[in-house]
Amino acid sequence: MVFSLLPIFIVDELGGSAKSFGLLEGTVTFLSFMARLGAGFLMDIFKKRRPMLVTGAALTVLSKLFLALSFNVGCVFIAKSIDRFAKGLRHAPTDAILADIASKSGFAYSFRYMMVVLGAFSGSIITSLLVYGFGQNFRLIFTIAVIPTIIALYILKTKVKYKEEDISVLREKYRWNIMDIAQMPAIYWRFIIAITFLMFNRFSEGFITLMAKEVLPKSAAQFPLFMSGYEILAMVTALVIGKFADKIDQMKLLICGIVVIISADLFGIFSHDCYTVIAVYLLSGIHMGATQGLLASTIAKCAPKHLVGTAFALFYGIEGVTLFISNYLAGISSHIATACSLKPSAGPFMIGAIASLAAIICLCRAAYFRRQHHPEN
Repeated sequence: MVFSLLPIFIVDELGGSAKSFGLLEGTVTFLSFMARLGAGFLMDIFKKRRPMLVTGAALTVLSKLFLALSFNVGCVFIAKSIDRFAKGLRHAPTDAILADIASKSGFAYSFRYMMVVLGAFSGSIITSLLVYGFGQNFRLIFTIAVIPTIIALYILKTKVKYKEEDISVLREKYRWNIMDIAQMPAIYWRFIIAITFLMFNRFSEGFITLMAKEVLPKSAAQFPLFMSGYEILAMVTALVIGKFADKIDQMKLLICGIVVIISADLFGIFSHDCYTVIAVYLLSGIHMGATQGLLASTIAKCAPKHLVGTAFALFYGIEGVTLFISNYLAGISSHIATACSLKPSAGPFMIGAIASLAAIICLCRAAYFRRQHHPEN
């Protein structure tokens, strides 16, 4: 509900600029990943999940109220920083709790991703209805956005029966220290290397919109519909993949998902009409739905039980740095595309396709390593 209106709120109501919005987004995204990294380590140090999850939800309520009261860009920066920090605190314990309690982790993580996308999709629709009913009353909408978080906090406190005592047993057996990182199995590191390459193809969806704008300069009004198709397919695919994730080799499913994004890259490189642009949006949505839950599930399975938080923390840290680099490369890649006699917007997709091929090679090697050393898995 906030994301879709925040750029307009900053520029129109507070007199900010596109540059200030870009700086804000880059900074708070980095802060979110650092919060995830820290939360992951702290979970394994103190063997506690729920306190950080509750704290993150409470801070999210605070950030929305602070945003509604903002009177300049600096206040928005503080509010957004609190919100992204809170998201980081929530994300890590959520992943760890699912690893602790889910009997079918492939389904659990895929279903979680589907619900995240559904929440974003529903929030956009609700926001559109509120703008239609109340006009551009941003502060009122930001205040209303507190309600879903309060509901989530209530459910977490009263309905989620998760016993920290089951995890705290590990506290007596394992004392965490930084050297525990060396205990991560080789298959974990091989998987992380593969996913690092994949993250170079996870640049912002904004680059897809820029490609669409270059190919269809007079059809900007249709781009939100294309993005809606992206989100719907991501939800449906996540649910379908979740059904099979615990019955089929997850690395094979991941490889299939990466093949899909390479197909999207090829359409992005050679897009020339409405149909090829739509293909990029839809194939990208299928890829996200097919792989996002599998990534978390595979990390949870690769890590020792007492180091699940550490495993996710390392992943978040590497992911945050890689995404920053990938978006920077995507932004300067137009020169590469032009040198290859392609349209400038093809650059990010060229880099993404090459990186995804490298990810497939690394995943195949990781799967071979696993068969040689852990044939029971």
